[in-house]
Amino acid sequence: MQLPAIRAGRIGLALLLGYLLFCLLYLGSHALRLQPPVALQRGSIDAAIPLLDWSIWIYLSQFLLLPLAIVKARDDADRSRVFYACLLATLIAASVFLIWPTQLQRPAQPTTGLTGLAWALLFARDVDGNCFPSLHVALATLSGLALWRRGWRLLACSWPALIAVATLTTKQHVVWDTLAGTALAVLAWILTPRLFRYD
Repeated sequence: MQLPAIRAGRIGLALLLGYLLFCLLYLGSHALRLQPPVALQRGSIDAAIPLLDWSIWIYLSQFLLLPLAIVKARDDADRSRVFYACLLATLIAASVFLIWPTQLQRPAQPTTGLTGLAWALLFARDVDGNCFPSLHVALATLSGLALWRRGWRLLACSWPALIAVATLTTKQHVVWDTLAGTALAVLAWILTPRLFRYD
C-alpha cells in the first residue's frame, strides 16, 4: 500500500492526525467491543510488584517519548516507519480489544498534590479496559527502536523499559500484557516496510 512519507515539514500535521486515528481506534474498539470484558487475574509476579503512586509520571512520559522518536528519527524513511508501525500496532491491538476485551481492577488512586492530579487525568481520559496486549508498551518499544536507529542507544533501551515497568507499578497492566505489547511492537516494526511504501 502506498502512503505519504512523514517528512520533517509535515511532522506537526502527522502527529495530530496520528493522535486522532489512535483515539478513534483505541476508544472506538472499547465502545464497540463484541462481548463483556474478561477480568484478568494478577499472577504471583504481578502480586510481588508494589504499587508505586509516583511511577504514574514515568507511565505518562510516553506522551513525550513517542513524538520525540518521530521528530528525532534518523531520516524520513525511519520517521515514516515508526509512524506507520505505531498505527499498525494500534490497529492490531484495537482488533483484539474489540474481539477479546480485557479488564483489570483499578487501584485506589492518590487524591492530593500533582501526583493525584496526574492519576485523576489518566482515569478521566483513559478507558477501564483494553489491557491485552499493552498498547502502552508496544508504542514505547517502537519509539525505542526508532531512537536506537538514530544512535541514541542508552535512551532507546532505558526509557521504554522504564515505561514498561511503570505499567506494572501503576497496576495498569499485568506481566502478560507487557510481554504481548513487546511482541506486538516487533511484529508491527517487521510488517510495516513489507505492507507499506512511503512516497
